[in-house]
Amino acid sequence: MSGTLESLSGLGEDGSSIGSDSEVNGLSVRRTDKYGFLGGNQYSEGSDKEVRVEVARQREMKWLDMFNNWDKWVKHRFQKVKLRCRKGIPSSLRSKAWQLLSNSQELLDNNIGKFEELEREPGEAKWLDIIEKDLHRQFPFHEMFAARGGHGQQDLFRILKAYTVYRPDEGYCQAQAPVAAVLLMHMPAEQAFWCLVQICEKYLPGYYSAGLEAIQLDGEIFFSLLRRTCPMAYRHLKKFKIDPILYMTEWFMCIFSRTLPWSSVLRVWDMFFCEGVKIVFRVGLVLLKQMLGSVDKLRELQGMYETMERLRNISPESVREEILVQEIIILPVTESLIERECNIQVRKWRESRGALTHEPVRRLHGTRAIFEFKRRASAISSGGSFSFLGSSIPPPGPLRASSSLLSLPGFRKNKTPFHTKKGSFSGPSGRESPTVHLKASPVHAAALKPPIPPGAGQKAAAPHVQSPLVGSAAGSSQGASAPPTQNMTPPKTLSPSPRNTSEQVTPSIPSPTANNSPLPPCSDPKKDAEAASASASEAASGEEDGKKKKRSKEDKKKEKEDEKKKLKEKKEKEKAEKERLKKEKERLEKEKKKGGKKKDKGGGSGGGGGGEVEDKNGAAAAAAARDSA
Repeated sequence: MSGTLESLSGLGEDGSSIGSDSEVNGLSVRRTDKYGFLGGNQYSEGSDKEVRVEVARQREMKWLDMFNNWDKWVKHRFQKVKLRCRKGIPSSLRSKAWQLLSNSQELLDNNIGKFEELEREPGEAKWLDIIEKDLHRQFPFHEMFAARGGHGQQDLFRILKAYTVYRPDEGYCQAQAPVAAVLLMHMPAEQAFWCLVQICEKYLPGYYSAGLEAIQLDGEIFFSLLRRTCPMAYRHLKKFKIDPILYMTEWFMCIFSRTLPWSSVLRVWDMFFCEGVKIVFRVGLVLLKQMLGSVDKLRELQGMYETMERLRNISPESVREEILVQEIIILPVTESLIERECNIQVRKWRESRGALTHEPVRRLHGTRAIFEFKRRASAISSGGSFSFLGSSIPPPGPLRASSSLLSLPGFRKNKTPFHTKKGSFSGPSGRESPTVHLKASPVHAAALKPPIPPGAGQKAAAPHVQSPLVGSAAGSSQGASAPPTQNMTPPKTLSPSPRNTSEQVTPSIPSPTANNSPLPPCSDPKKDAEAASASASEAASGEEDGKKKKRSKEDKKKEKEDEKKKLKEKKEKEKAEKERLKKEKERLEKEKKKGGKKKDKGGGSGGGGGGEVEDKNGAAAAAAARDSA
C-alpha cells in the first residue's frame, strides 16, 4: 500500500497496518476475507452460504442480458428485476447494476469531465479540514482504507470534496463518508461520485442537510410504523422515552453499512437501489422486532441504558443474511404507506414546531420511480414525441408552396382528418394538408396554384384553360438535365388538364421555407392576362359554390334546431297540463272530505241522503268551475 502506514490494534506483530497477502519485514500476515476485511466486527469467517459455480454463472448471464436491454426490462418486466435484486446481485456485476438501478450511469454519460472540474476547484477550507479528520475512521479494518494516505483514502477525499463543490448549500455531512466508502469498494471514484449524488438527491433527499430535519421527520414516520408492525417494541421504547433519533440515525444515514454483517449489508444495498427507502424502513423495523419483539428479550432490558446498549450492539446471529432478507421481504410496509405517514407527520410538525427550514423534497422510491421521473422530464423538455423521425417510413415528396410540416407522416397522430377548404390537396402520405393562402399578383395567381396529384381521391376539377406559366414550369422540370442554354418557350397549344410534374424534382426533402420550383421564363403579357382572368373567374365560381353549400348546411341546421324547439315546447305543454289536472283532482278530493265532515256534524248517520245531495251539488259546482276554467 502506498502512503504512510498507521498502526491498527491487533493486526500484525510489528504493529503496522497492512493489506491482503502482504509481508512486512519478511513476516507473513493474515489474509483478508472475500470482502476485503482484515478484521473487526464485519470480518467474515467464511461461514456464509456459498453459491455453486453453475448457479453463479447462470445468474451472471441473466444480468448481462438485462444490461443489454435495460430500459425495456425496467419498463415492462420490473417485477423480474426486483426479484433478481432480492436474490442478490452477482458480485462481479454489482458495480454496473448499482449504477443502472440508480440511473447514475446516465448522469455520468451526460456530465463527462464534470468530476475533474469539481476536483480542480479549491473547495471550502472548513469542509476540507473535517473530511481529512474523518478519512481514517471509515472502515479502518478494510484493506482499501487501512493505510493513512492510501489510494482508498485519497479517492474518498476526492469524492467528498467534489460533493461539497457540487452542492455548496449542503456541504459535507459525516454520514456521507461511509456511504461513499462502500461505493468505492465496488467502482472507480467518478462512478462512485455520481452514485452518491443519486443517493443524496433521489433516494434520501435532505438527509445530509444542515439541521437533519429530514432524518428527524423519518424518525417520527419510523416510530409510527413500528406501532403497526411491532406494538411490543413500540410500547417498550415509549415507556423509557427513547426517541428514534437516538438509535436510527446511524442506521438510516449510513444505510446500515456500519451495523450489519457485510454479506447482509450488500444484500440490503441491492434491494435499496432497486426499491428505494422503504427497504431502509423495513430493515430498521425488522431489527427492532428481532431485539425487542418478545417478552423474554424485554425481561433483560429493565431501563433505558440496557435498551440502548442492545440497540448499539446487535448480535450477528439475530441478523443472519437469509433470515434478515426473508423478514424484509414479507414485512407489509409499502411506498404508499410511507408517503401517507409522511404527510401526517409533516402536518404534525408544522402544528407543533412551525415551518420546516428545508421543505421536504419528493423522494423517488427506487428504480421504477426514477425511470418514470426521467421519462416525464424528457417528454416535457422535448415538448412531444418525435420518434417518427427515426422510423422506417419513407420520406414524403418535396414540399410545395402550399404544404407544411403537418403533412409529414407521424407529425400529427390525431384520428380526425384535417378540415381543409376546397382548394386543398393530399400529399404523398395520404393525408390532406391545409392550404397556405399566398398573396400573389393576378399575373402569377395561376402559377402559384398547387398541382393536383393523380389518385388523390378528390373530385374532378372543372375544365379550365391552363396558364402558360404552368406549362413552362413543367417543361423546365422535365428538362432539368438539359443544358442551361436550351430554348424554353411556352407551348402554342394549351393542354386539356394540368400535369403533375413536381413529384420527382428532388430526391430528398428540401427546406420548407425555400422556393424549390424553377423560375418561369418571360412570357407574353396578353396570354398572362387571359390566364389570370380565367383563373379569377374559376376562383369566383368556386367561392359561390362554397357559399351555396355553406348556406344549405346552415339552413338544414336551423330546421333541425326549430324541430327540436317545437318538440321541447310540446313536451312542456303536456307536462303543465298533467300538473294542472293533478292539482284539480287534489282540490276536489279536499272539498269532498270537507263536505263529509260537515254532514257528520249536522245529522249523524241519519243525514246520509243529505250528504249525497251535497256531494252531487259539490260535483256539479266543480264541473262548472272546470268548464269556466
